[in-house]
Amino acid sequence: MRYTLNFDTRNLKSTTTDVLVVGSGISGLFAALNLKEELKVILISKEGMTTNNSYLAQGGIAIAFDEEDIPTHIEDTLKAGSYYNDPLAVKILVEEGRKNIERLMRYGVTFDQVNGRIDLTREGGHSTNRIMHKKDYTGKAILEQLIRTVTNRENIEIFENAYLVDVLTRGEKIVGALMLRGDELEWVITNHVILATGGIGKIFTRSTNSAVSTGDGIAVAHRAGALVEDMEFIQFHPTPLKGDGEAFLISEAVRGEGGRLRNAAGETFMHRYHPLGDLAPRDIVSRSILMEQELQGNDDIFIDVTHFEKGVFMKRFPSIYKACMKAGIDPEKDLVPVSPSEHYLMGGIVTDLCAKTTIRGLYSCGESARTGVQGANRLASNSLSEGIVFGYRVAQYINQCRAFTPDKSHHQFSGLAILNKEYLPAVEGLRQLMDYSANILRSRQKLHRALEEIQRLQAEFCGFYSRERSFLEFKNMIAVSKLIISMALLRKSSMGSHYIEEDQ
Repeated sequence: MRYTLNFDTRNLKSTTTDVLVVGSGISGLFAALNLKEELKVILISKEGMTTNNSYLAQGGIAIAFDEEDIPTHIEDTLKAGSYYNDPLAVKILVEEGRKNIERLMRYGVTFDQVNGRIDLTREGGHSTNRIMHKKDYTGKAILEQLIRTVTNRENIEIFENAYLVDVLTRGEKIVGALMLRGDELEWVITNHVILATGGIGKIFTRSTNSAVSTGDGIAVAHRAGALVEDMEFIQFHPTPLKGDGEAFLISEAVRGEGGRLRNAAGETFMHRYHPLGDLAPRDIVSRSILMEQELQGNDDIFIDVTHFEKGVFMKRFPSIYKACMKAGIDPEKDLVPVSPSEHYLMGGIVTDLCAKTTIRGLYSCGESARTGVQGANRLASNSLSEGIVFGYRVAQYINQCRAFTPDKSHHQFSGLAILNKEYLPAVEGLRQLMDYSANILRSRQKLHRALEEIQRLQAEFCGFYSRERSFLEFKNMIAVSKLIISMALLRKSSMGSHYIEEDQ
C-alpha cells in the first residue's frame, strides 16, 4: 500500500513550511540549526525532545583532531565496516568532523578536559584515543544544549508528540506530509522533508534504543518509493547491563579506560578471538561473547572494573555507576553482568553525500540514513559524528535551493478497512520472531521461516487502518522487519554484523 491510512486532505487542518524536520536527535537538531534563518522550519518529535537515541549516547564523539590522524581514523572506520563502506563518505565524515565540532561548541556544547586540553578516550576498533566525551552522558549534554538553542530560534516551530504518518509525493517529488497530533491528522505542505528518525531497536525484545525506535522513517520512505539498502547490517552492542526489559548500556568507553571482559570462570577471553582483545570491533566482541558462552556452557559474562582506583569509576562514569548500584551491583567490588543487545542499524534510506534520497525533496541523516559511512559494522562513536557532518551538509544543500512554491493541490487515499481486531499480542510476537531470526548469529533456515511469518502478518494486518499510533508503528515494524529479513536472505555470505552460521 502506498499510504498507511485513509485520508482526504480537504478534510484536514493544514500548515505550510519551507522545511519539515522529523526527529529531535543530534542530526535533526543540527540540520535545523544550520538552515538559513529566513526559512520557516517545523521540527517534529514523536514524543518529547529528549526521547531519542542521541540523548542516550554515552561514550562520545569520534573526531580526528590532528591532521596526521585523518588517514588512521579513515582506515579504522573502513576496517570496522569490513571495507563495505563508501570510501568518499568516510573521507568526508573524518575530514569535516573537526569543523562541525567547532560549530557544535559555538552552540555552547562542552566536553571534558584535562589540564586545559580536551580529554580523548578510546573505544573498540580505534587505534588511538580520539573520542571526545562528557563523562558518560555525552549525548545528553549535547542534546540539552542544542535543544536550548533550537527553542530560541524564531524561524523554528517545534511540535512535540507529533508522529509522521507518511510523506506526500507528486511524481517523484515531495509535496508534503501527514502527521498525527493526538488523534488529529494534519497536513503539512512543504517541498523539503528531512527524515532524522533514528533506528529500529523496538522490533527486538531487548535494545539499547529509546522507546520510539520503530523504524518509522525508513518505512515511510520505502512506501514513497525511496531506495532502502543494507538493512541486514544490525549492530548488537556487546555490553548492556544484563537483565529483563530495557537494556541499559555499559559504555564501550569503560573498556577503553581499562575495563576487562570475563567469562563465568572469571577468566579474560577476548584475546583468544581478536588481536585487539576487549577493544575489538563490536560485531566481533558480541559474536565472541556468544561463542564463549557456548564454550563455557554458561551464559554469564562480566565487565570487571574492580582494579580501578577507588572513586575513579564513579567519577568518570557516574550514570553507569548509578544504574549498577540501583541494580544491586557495586562496580568497585563486584563484576558487572552484561549481555549483548540490539544497538544500531548500519543500513537504511540510501542517500548521497548531501543526504538526498532517491526522491526529490526527501532527505535523511543520522541512523535512519544509509550514507555509506558505517559499512557492515559501525566503528564506535562514529554515529554522533555522522549526525553532525551530514546534518550540516543537508542544511547547506537546502539553503542553496530555490524559494519554496507550495503545492496545495489535494491528496486522498482510500481502500483500507477500519481496524477491527486485536493486534498487541502480534507486536510482541514479531519482536520475538526478530530475536529468533535476525540476531547476532543467523541461519538461512530461520530467516526463511521468519519471512513466511512476516508475510502472514502483513496479509493479516496491513489492509487495515487506525489512527492509533501504536498500530501505525506496528505496520511500520512489519515493513522494516520484512526489509531486514529479505535483505539478509539476499546477502549470500557473512559480512560484518551479518553472520550466517552455515557459512562458517
